[in-house]
Amino acid sequence: MRRLKYNFQSVYIQTRLRQFKHISPSTTPIGYIWLAHHVPDHPTHPSGNPRLVIYTFSTTKMPTGQELYDSLPNLHFPDEPNTAAEEILKRDFAGHRKVRAVVVGGGLAGITLGTILPRKLDNLDLVIYERWPETGGVWHRNTYPGVKCDIPSHNYQLSFDPKTDWSATYAPGQEIKSYWQGIEKKYGVDKLIKTNHDIQSADWDAEKGKWIFKIKDLNTNTEFTDEAEFFIQATGILNNARYPPYQPGFDDFQGPKFHPSQWPKDLSLKGKRVALIGNGASGVQILPQLLAQGVSHVDHYAKRGTWISQHVFGKHLPPHREYSPEEIAELRNTEKYHKFRKDLETRGQGNIASDVYGSEQNRQQLNAFLLLMYERLGGDEELFKKVVPDYAPGSRRFLPAPGYLEALTDPRVSYHLGTVKSFTKTGVVGADDVERPTDIIVASTGYTRANGESHAPNFEVTGLDGTNLKEHFSGAGSKLGYTNNYYGITSPHFPNYFYVLAQNSYLFCGPAPIAAELWSTYISKVIRKVQLENIKSLVVSEKAALGFSRVVTELSKASSTSRGIDGFFVEKTKDGEYRIALAWPGTITHAVTLLREPRWEDYEYEYLDNDNPFSFFGNGHTFLDFAPKGDKTFFVQTGVPPKLLHEEYLTIPRDHVAEGYEYDGTGDFLKNHHVGLDDDEDVEQAKEVSL
Repeated sequence: MRRLKYNFQSVYIQTRLRQFKHISPSTTPIGYIWLAHHVPDHPTHPSGNPRLVIYTFSTTKMPTGQELYDSLPNLHFPDEPNTAAEEILKRDFAGHRKVRAVVVGGGLAGITLGTILPRKLDNLDLVIYERWPETGGVWHRNTYPGVKCDIPSHNYQLSFDPKTDWSATYAPGQEIKSYWQGIEKKYGVDKLIKTNHDIQSADWDAEKGKWIFKIKDLNTNTEFTDEAEFFIQATGILNNARYPPYQPGFDDFQGPKFHPSQWPKDLSLKGKRVALIGNGASGVQILPQLLAQGVSHVDHYAKRGTWISQHVFGKHLPPHREYSPEEIAELRNTEKYHKFRKDLETRGQGNIASDVYGSEQNRQQLNAFLLLMYERLGGDEELFKKVVPDYAPGSRRFLPAPGYLEALTDPRVSYHLGTVKSFTKTGVVGADDVERPTDIIVASTGYTRANGESHAPNFEVTGLDGTNLKEHFSGAGSKLGYTNNYYGITSPHFPNYFYVLAQNSYLFCGPAPIAAELWSTYISKVIRKVQLENIKSLVVSEKAALGFSRVVTELSKASSTSRGIDGFFVEKTKDGEYRIALAWPGTITHAVTLLREPRWEDYEYEYLDNDNPFSFFGNGHTFLDFAPKGDKTFFVQTGVPPKLLHEEYLTIPRDHVAEGYEYDGTGDFLKNHHVGLDDDEDVEQAKEVSL
């Protein structure tokens, strides 16, 4: 017995050759070859009855594959074409199809979206429209004296790209603007942003499965139309100044008058008498600056008192101060900075119990606020009773307001409680009917929140069945008498629409950048699903949104935030009750946990082919199967713990074979790596090879 290797159709196989006595007289000696691997005839096969497949070959000449095929008529292909195969060959590779997304807003949220989406998605055509000449959102528009963040600087930034050399615990506005514009340039977001572009309207086209935008280019004063599968709102909630004041006579006032977001350049305050209206986040920062710039007197008008705390999230975070050069140098150490940052985040986090009206923690928090305010007012009991609000803490922002309470004790400041009644050519008439002369009016009257304007963009948005977004977000004026949204990220009746940092998007005791990261990641997952599964549109169901809204309503009934005042954090329902409008109904860890995996069952879907929702299976291949330099075994990795195994997301495009993409096995693509298929013809050839 001999062991030989025969070349059978270009494949080397191990054979066993056995000579037999019975040889056909018409041939030379014949070898009988047993191909054990072709049929279940291996000696160990469980059937116990192995069969031999015997082929006869001349020992002097091997037959060709065609000769073997010709000798077996039962294997001959039919003459008619295989139409089923042709149909499959026409299909695309499985993968993520190309879609377009329009982000409206170039502030913190828009820049975060522009940084994250292109790195979590492939085949995405992304554009960001910003109506102002520069990006930066409120940090571009607000340049009044003393503008700064009331969140610690080291919290108010992206988690994955921190700035370690902030100048102070609470950074000035210009430094914050520089950070975000630096992120914009570092990650190429500036190439996606079109500034001086004002959206006029956005309308859902159900037939196309796209949003249709009318846009005004303020550079050329021309209008044009854009369309995209996705509309992502990142306009923020501080985009429409509540100005001018509604009281009569404001237009008659003959001196300078303005909102803080419109602070005049080179304005001299020295020796001036100023009327400062409002004690919100801007007003409390402006008052100490007016004194520092040498005004002769300030008449400070406040509709009601405001809660002042050491920090916007409570007493556990540092007061305002500048960092020393030594401290800044020390924080350049990556390990030390990471520990410092985590400690700062931990101290800033709260728990729901502190917001539960009447709870022990809520009472302790109230007592701490009262003590802090009394001490900073120098024990002035009369002023203390004026300044302390008559509503429970929560419905308006807690304000650190360094120097504000101290400024109220300055003899150059008069504090007037109550609503301004009117204006004259030369002064302001307060709630006490007394007219006080003034040279300048600073109307720090905040931003509009009525009729849905705080959470909807300043342009008209029309969804399914003509549903208007401003009306939908208008609380008492909406269809249900309160705003019905889902997960603080989308709403029923508005397909392929998502928002960041608007209704119920802000984290309880959490900085806005972290919220923007979380919601950007969630949106990425939704877009990936649409790209992969040939989904034309998806919209959250009314039932699912009602379920989320129930959670918000139940928390509102227990919360100190919704007690007795129409503040910025709440909305008034048609029943006259106050309901949480700004915050996510849980802590940071709560949001991170629940947003990690989208509840796909909460959405309703329209497919590109509703008769065949599984058309995305395509031709049974991804392009990686035919990319010579592509890693077809990217899923084989070493050092991956079982709990993380096959958990990473994939961004495998359908049509990037021609563009030269190589998958690196880490959930991203290495661009400009040639994979051997250069043009559309090569892509078609790859499809032909696929069967």
